[in-house]
Amino acid sequence: MKPVSGRRTAATALLLVSVMALAGCGSEGSSITEQMRQGDQKGYIAGDGTIQALTAEERETVITLEGMTLEDEAWSSQDHLGDVVVVNVWGSWCGPCIAEAPDLDEVATGFRDAGEPVQFIGVNSRDSVTNALAFQEKYDVSYPSLQDDGGRTRAQLQGLAVATPTTMVLDGQGRLAARVSGQVDASTLRGLVEDVLAEPAADEEAR
Repeated sequence: MKPVSGRRTAATALLLVSVMALAGCGSEGSSITEQMRQGDQKGYIAGDGTIQALTAEERETVITLEGMTLEDEAWSSQDHLGDVVVVNVWGSWCGPCIAEAPDLDEVATGFRDAGEPVQFIGVNSRDSVTNALAFQEKYDVSYPSLQDDGGRTRAQLQGLAVATPTTMVLDGQGRLAARVSGQVDASTLRGLVEDVLAEPAADEEAR
């Protein structure tokens, strides 16, 4: 595997501090309450940056995501089996989404330029196509996003993307490998993806 950047041992240390089991992300409750009291986020749920990661042996949740992109092109995660797929749920009205947009595109561009089998896809929430496209252009987002269709596309994420933003990493079999509930930075996301890229391919594991 061609390196995108120096392999990070910091990701492991970070995970030791903040990894939680997928079933138990109860820490979001207090932050949600605080947001609602502030009244400045239109009632949306923002995560607290919690990182959740699963080893290959622990992964049971398979995500199949499909929809129409902002450019009216059909997209399906089934067409990218064998690749690591990064799913980012975002909205143009979401402050943390705006803040993390350059980091997401930096990581996406780095893996793409390195020829790594990594695909990024956004899932827009609560925007018109016009507003979402304007956001995409303003922040130079180079990967596609799926249109908001009243929440049906987001529902395909099986309730694992309640917070906005949420970033999910799917392995080559479409299984949930990692999730960040809230804003993610480039260093953290790059490390999570690199960890999945470094795993043996599914056919090698079966031998």
